[in-house]
Amino acid sequence: MTNSTSSLTETFAAHWADITFQDLPDDVVVGVKDHILDTLAVAMLGATTAEATSVIDALAGIQDTASGSLVWGTGIRLTPAQAALANGTSAHARDFDDGGGPGHAGSTVLPAAIATAEAAGASGRDLITATVAGYDIGYRALGALGGFAAHTDRGWHSSGTMGSIAAAAAAAKSLGLDAQQFADALGIAGSFTGGVWAFKDDGAMTKRLHPGKAGETGVDAAVLARGGITGPRRLFEAKWGGLFATYNGGEGFPDAALKDLGTDFNVASSYLKPYACCRGCHSAIDTVMDLLASRPIQAEDVRSVRITAGETAINMLSVDPVETVFDAQFSLPYSVALALCGGRLGLDEYEPPRVDEPRIKETMDKISLHVDARIQLEDGPRFDIEFMDGEVLTREAGNPTTAKGSAQNPMSHEEVVAKARALVEPLGAGTAAQLIDAVEHLEDAPDLSELLHALRARA
Repeated sequence: MTNSTSSLTETFAAHWADITFQDLPDDVVVGVKDHILDTLAVAMLGATTAEATSVIDALAGIQDTASGSLVWGTGIRLTPAQAALANGTSAHARDFDDGGGPGHAGSTVLPAAIATAEAAGASGRDLITATVAGYDIGYRALGALGGFAAHTDRGWHSSGTMGSIAAAAAAAKSLGLDAQQFADALGIAGSFTGGVWAFKDDGAMTKRLHPGKAGETGVDAAVLARGGITGPRRLFEAKWGGLFATYNGGEGFPDAALKDLGTDFNVASSYLKPYACCRGCHSAIDTVMDLLASRPIQAEDVRSVRITAGETAINMLSVDPVETVFDAQFSLPYSVALALCGGRLGLDEYEPPRVDEPRIKETMDKISLHVDARIQLEDGPRFDIEFMDGEVLTREAGNPTTAKGSAQNPMSHEEVVAKARALVEPLGAGTAAQLIDAVEHLEDAPDLSELLHALRARA
């Protein structure tokens, strides 16, 4: 059954197929370069982790090739789709990557954009444009289903689901697909998109894998569309089997998905992570940090901390016991305890977790989680802090997505560079400087050779 009205898929494709670098506002270019640097820095470190190394070794064992696309942090080359799978896993391997777009934007979009841009001989400007396309379409696709909170409430992991569509958009733009092929790429990706939060039950590695799998799906979709394979044009709206019906009980939000198309590129709607844990913890961490900055208190001055949040937040952030880096990143009590004890909440404080330190353990024991079904995920948790002298302080943490690192409370460019340098410098002398310089001058690069040279380094 067809419909003469343009679908969301067709509208996204027709719009983005014609966008050029010159159409991007200066602030969007500046902003997305910070996200590119941040994603590549966390991916370079992520490539050294057990999870990413396992994926890279498994793929290289059957597909290593002299041509193909680079696996970051190595000299290995794979097919573009498999390189996207490996690099997306590396970028999300320690959950320190950015958010927004389809959930985790950079780790879904950039691996697909770079793998296909490399294959196509694209310029730095082409890569920037493709990256923005992925961020924008990924955000709009998720908005069509009610946004992150609604999608997460249903148990879907948006980096896996809408991340596939975001990656397809980036790959389609890198490959220079026309509007018809672009729409096919989005439809093909949407036909195979998926990702659920079941990993939360036992800490399975699939959490780290979802963005990479989305990138793989997106690259395959764009390549197949370029080869003439068609995808469903009414991907969202189809009454039976469409995304509205399958993912959202039949309800869709096309007006939200199309709002300000062409004027808002949804880079500013994304965020960067100052803390190495699930974003759901970040407004709570900010609340504790602000409290410590406003009055001279120590963790020992606190008798108890009662944290009240909605069901989804508690489901996400109540891992217990804390034994692994994954557990620590999804334990709100652990992050709050770190903050109360004066931690910076860098990656070194999550891997390995510091739960055996008496002060951290004693502070965690003071913290309790409580459910209030009236509180929505984006409302953020409420704190009731009782001090040893009997004083009780109540604080509303607010929306985690607008915590430090968001457009409302941004990290400065200098802070982004400092984070990248801290992550990459241990991998080898000059590696961080090469990566930072390559991204700083990306819009002037005729090809990706300098960027890929920086990404090839490894300890």
